[in-house]
Amino acid sequence: MTTATMCERGQITIPKQFRDKLGFRPGMVFVFKPEGKSLKMSVQPKKRSPFDEAYGCLKGVFGDITTDELIREMRGC
Repeated sequence: MTTATMCERGQITIPKQFRDKLGFRPGMVFVFKPEGKSLKMSVQPKKRSPFDEAYGCLKGVFGDITTDELIREMRGC
């Protein structure tokens, strides 16, 4: 069993073996949920912006034509 000690500011270091195994990286956001006398910790899913959601939504609408080819076609060049 691995242990960690909480400091005065309430911080606990997650042991490296678990960080590596679970892929925890600096900047990740975690969610904590009390369950009886235990605490469940999980990674909060990344929030996607509306731009991320829309990215690629028109892929294939105009076939395999590139943007430059589409503009040339629209301009009649």
